Amino acid sequence: MKLSGKRIIVTGSTEGIGAAVAEGLLGDGAEVVLNSHLPDPPADFLDRMRALGPCHYVHADLSTTDGPRKVVEEGAACMNGVDCLVNNAGTCVESSFLDTTPENFSAVFDLNVRGYFLASQQFARIVGQREFDACVICTGSTNSIQAERDLVLYDASKGAVLMMVRGLAVTLAGQGIRVVGVGPGLIRTQLNDYGHQDDEGMQRLLESQIPVGRIGLPRDVAGAVAFLASDDARYITGQMLYVDGGISALQMTYELREGKS
Repeated sequence: MKLSGKRIIVTGSTEGIGAAVAEGLLGDGAEVVLNSHLPDPPADFLDRMRALGPCHYVHADLSTTDGPRKVVEEGAACMNGVDCLVNNAGTCVESSFLDTTPENFSAVFDLNVRGYFLASQQFARIVGQREFDACVICTGSTNSIQAERDLVLYDASKGAVLMMVRGLAVTLAGQGIRVVGVGPGLIRTQLNDYGHQDDEGMQRLLESQIPVGRIGLPRDVAGAVAFLASDDARYITGQMLYVDGGISALQMTYELREGKS
């Protein structure tokens, strides 16, 4: 398997995209550290993951100043080393711009930006000098490059992730560490469910704006992460791979297609 021998930490990996990423990595032969802010994840989840391959669980809140260091240090200790860090834990606060509070700002940026930065920093300290066989993968978003109304905080945080990928890539190149990102589009998760899953009209409206014609699934992102973590991507750094069904390539259209509007 293409990830055999790889030791990978995935933050925010007990649900949604993170869980699918962890499952895919285990299926490709990696040893994986799972993480969330919950002291005890659902037992059936851990049982299911452990049936796929060697995995461990580290409880750490990535929105704190100590959590990012803890997950990397304890994760590396569990696996006797680490080769890849997947910065995935994230959040979104739905609020109008004028109603957004300083507490909202801290909640989003502490997890989506500072958590990624501190975890990456600790990862670089622990892995030392490498030969581009180690990497950091950050979960960005199409919101890294396209704004969404009343999601100013989320947009800004994901824009920061894009620049963090680029900045870390050039900074850590001398240490032999690759830094890349995945930018999901509209993916069917709890975080991205704005009621469209139970609204057929809304689902058709959303799908009409996605060139491949469907809303993405967490496993679509998992495949991209597995590729970026593998040696097949050893010459790729400083890039954000958008997994969006073509959303970011589509300009507004005046064409109404039957059954798609």
